Amino acid sequence: MAESSSNPPSNSSAPIAEIELGPSKTDQFLDNHQSKIIILAILIALGVVAYVISQGLAEAEAQEAGAALLSAEQPADYQTVIKTWPESHAAASASILLADLQWPDSQPDSIATLEQFINNHPEHPTLATAKVSLGLRLLEQGKADEAGEILAEVADGDSYIAPLACIALGDIAKEAGESEEATQRYEKAQQGPSELGNAYKELATSRLLLVNAKPPVKIKPTLPEPKISPPVSPPVLEIPDTPAPKPAAPAVPKPAAPQNGN
Repeated sequence: MAESSSNPPSNSSAPIAEIELGPSKTDQFLDNHQSKIIILAILIALGVVAYVISQGLAEAEAQEAGAALLSAEQPADYQTVIKTWPESHAAASASILLADLQWPDSQPDSIATLEQFINNHPEHPTLATAKVSLGLRLLEQGKADEAGEILAEVADGDSYIAPLACIALGDIAKEAGESEEATQRYEKAQQGPSELGNAYKELATSRLLLVNAKPPVKIKPTLPEPKISPPVSPPVLEIPDTPAPKPAAPAVPKPAAPQNGN
């Protein structure tokens, strides 16, 4: 009798993999926050549009300010650029040009313009130039202490105009009789910035050659003695001899008239 072999039925009815047929978490998040996402997208789009518009307006204003700066000739023209476009680069450049026009006829106005530029544009590329210009003007007015303070701010930096500030400080030291300090300033001016050209090297060299030179002593010239000519005798006038007067001839007697009857 053949034995029949049959596998007993398995009692395990658990599925191998469980398949979720419902919506995913991403879909649920989108369904729950769909309105917020749409609003956020609209805000982003509006922000992009506003940025593009603002950039376009800023560029248009910059071009307009630049055109006004190029056409400016009188102090009033530069003042208009400064007042109309105060935050533009053109306004900053107009301040420096205005200060040059105001000097030397309106010295207080020129100094005030430079000080206002320095205070309002601390990050401007021409800040060092404005400081040196202000320092030189103060120095010309005889305010050596004030000039030295502002020039030192530039001389210790790496601006292309730093050598000129060093030369001015050397001149101040030389005028005060501090030859060693003046020499150090002139030597530093010779070196100049490491990455930029030095347009003031020759000027610094000439200053260095004269730093220890003493001014010539003024000697009062001796006036030459006047030449005294020997006295000249007055010419002797020869008086011609006066001829002796000739004696008068004796009067000739007149003959007597004849008498009648004689």
